[in-house]
Amino acid sequence: MAGPVLVEARERRGPFGRVVKRLFWWFQGIMLLGGLATCAAIGPFVTGVDPEVAAGAGMFGAMALGTIWVFWPLGTLVLGLLVLVTRGRKRLIPVPGAGKGLIGPPSHKGISSAA
Repeated sequence: MAGPVLVEARERRGPFGRVVKRLFWWFQGIMLLGGLATCAAIGPFVTGVDPEVAAGAGMFGAMALGTIWVFWPLGTLVLGLLVLVTRGRKRLIPVPGAGKGLIGPPSHKGISSAA
């Protein structure tokens, strides 16, 4: 006779894990909005009539976007690893009623093999 049917499940995240996951998504949103806001903010200055102001705005925009493009992947890597580390533990849970014949194995009728 076969052993009990086990289902793999995850526990909920702990309080620190929930904070880390929320921080990860806040970081993603802030970086996205920062990049879009930089582009929106320098647009009127770059298209202005004064070439010196346009050049300064272009340099500021390049530095600001360059900074964002450095910190975004680094922050995503660090926070993403923390999100993975703080996941809930895997548990094997026996299915109630599976050993008593109430729940049987799935039927494979109508499924043909590709071989």
